[in-house]
Amino acid sequence: MAVKIPKSVTIGGRVIAVRVDPELDDWGQYRADTAEIVLSTKTVAKSADLRLTLRHEMLHAALDIGGISYMKHYDEEPIVRCIDHIFHPAWEQTRKQLTP
Repeated sequence: MAVKIPKSVTIGGRVIAVRVDPELDDWGQYRADTAEIVLSTKTVAKSADLRLTLRHEMLHAALDIGGISYMKHYDEEPIVRCIDHIFHPAWEQTRKQLTP
């Protein structure tokens, strides 16, 4: 059964659009300036690749939204808190949508 690609995900209260770009050479990208996750067609061809890549790009988004991407020094505690409180809730909600 094919996995449905969500049109958006909510991370830290922000709605991040999800779209497929057949021209994208990477597996996926999080674009902070446009608040979107872009996936390649090769990524969405297999359910496992879609899950792994979407989760990866959602983590980039969580680190951006949580401010971690803007830190000059990466202290462990802010990173763990960002992952615990911003990324994991967003991923769990999205994972439920991806499960056939």
